[in-house]
Amino acid sequence: MLALKQILRPLAQVLKLKTVMQQPTVVGSDTVFLPELNLAQLLACQKQSSGIGANLRMPSRSMLAGQHRSTRQGRGMELSEIRNYQAGDDIRLMDWKVTARTQRPHTKVFMEEKERPVQLVVDLSASMLFGSQRSKAEQAAHLAATLGWAIVRQGDRCGGLVFNGTQHQLIRPKARQQGLLPLFQQLCQFAPMLVQPEGRSEAGRMNQMLQLVAAQKGHGNLLVIISDFWSLDLAGKALLRRLASNHQLLAIHISDPLEYQLPNSPCYLVGGQALSQTVFFDGHDKSDRQRYQLLFDQRQQGLEEMLLQVGGYYIQLSTTEHVADKLKRFFTLHNK
Repeated sequence: MLALKQILRPLAQVLKLKTVMQQPTVVGSDTVFLPELNLAQLLACQKQSSGIGANLRMPSRSMLAGQHRSTRQGRGMELSEIRNYQAGDDIRLMDWKVTARTQRPHTKVFMEEKERPVQLVVDLSASMLFGSQRSKAEQAAHLAATLGWAIVRQGDRCGGLVFNGTQHQLIRPKARQQGLLPLFQQLCQFAPMLVQPEGRSEAGRMNQMLQLVAAQKGHGNLLVIISDFWSLDLAGKALLRRLASNHQLLAIHISDPLEYQLPNSPCYLVGGQALSQTVFFDGHDKSDRQRYQLLFDQRQQGLEEMLLQVGGYYIQLSTTEHVADKLKRFFTLHNK
């Protein structure tokens, strides 16, 4: 029995399958629910984070390099001065109020800081419950923990936002483990709601959460979004552009092999609101599997193109991939 939520509706549209059952899947009290999403497992990710640690201490242009306070000025968190615009200055840092008042272009200059705030935005909506071998929720939590430990070890401040369809919890970035451990606690507290009605996120829910992040004070943060992005309205390009202009934006797309390649044998797919719909898929029609894969590929490509267009970064991470190895390859490539 396979759990599938958000892609069930487009799947039924593509395959024109009939709903054959309306009973919800029940998780018994004696069942070990999401065994890899608990505090002990997240704390243990500290060992895995050492595998990417060598790639975090890079020059200041590196995505995860700490912004050490110095006489050199750049795009840190603390405003240093407002001066006349000079050739080569970043136009995104223009101070338009001073420019209008003086009738001369002025730009903001920020003093670089040692402890750059890093925000990990983790989606624990019901769609993240899906997984063929490991749930997307567990992979997302382990990713956040592995990256969070690496961030803390290099001296940056870590915080974030955990959300589902109806609730969210914001953790402001703090040094050492003061921001990281509360993030872990929220991940564990949100886990049981994956099978509850409040866990279900409608389209546009992520846009609401990103607006909340955008409203926070600060400039030059590293913002990492960890999700399957089913609740992201792709029409919200302006919002992503705004985030990418103020921060370094990294989107990590969590997916599962069965989301883009159905098995060639009969199976039941369970999904819908509160996992209340079950669809039988016979698996013999190759054209059905091809249309299903095309549906996923189109959305994945659209998401990646949009992130690159607004100046962000994009990683696709499968539930079958090793988190630390994937992060190490990405940061090695982009820190050259």
